[in-house]
Amino acid sequence: GCDRMEVLSRDGETKVPISVVYSNETMEKVKAGERVPVHLYGYGSYGACMEADFDTTRLPLIKRGMIYVIAHIRGGGEMGRQWYEEPNGAKYLCKKNTFNDFVDVAKFLVDTWTTPEMLSCEGRSAGGLLIGASINQAPELFKCAILGVPFVDVAVTMTDSTIP
Repeated sequence: GCDRMEVLSRDGETKVPISVVYSNETMEKVKAGERVPVHLYGYGSYGACMEADFDTTRLPLIKRGMIYVIAHIRGGGEMGRQWYEEPNGAKYLCKKNTFNDFVDVAKFLVDTWTTPEMLSCEGRSAGGLLIGASINQAPELFKCAILGVPFVDVAVTMTDSTIP
């Protein structure tokens, strides 16, 4: 099955959309009160949308009883340009909203479906920056983190003329 839900952020006003995919058997376990493994993916940069599209690489996880969640956090473009721009988006001085939204989604997942021992997270490129910031902000929430080609050293990257 799949769902689109919203998680209230720490500001008490912003509703962060999440896309969720799971096996019906796994969700029945959750409804019965059992905690299950969850993998949380995020990006949240440059106004780019993280579409909830079909990806065969998720199937082995879902077939093994894991819930796969995409957090459509501020910084992306899922909720329009204001989701990215200042003052309430996640650009420049508001970038912390990206990290806070992701951690708030993780807290929601731990409160409802999983435990920190069964929660993994992932981000690639600028999403790697997201994961680095999130696991530093709330290391108690995550058992495992995958940072794919992380963009985490901005100063060195911007001054290296060999990088396109």
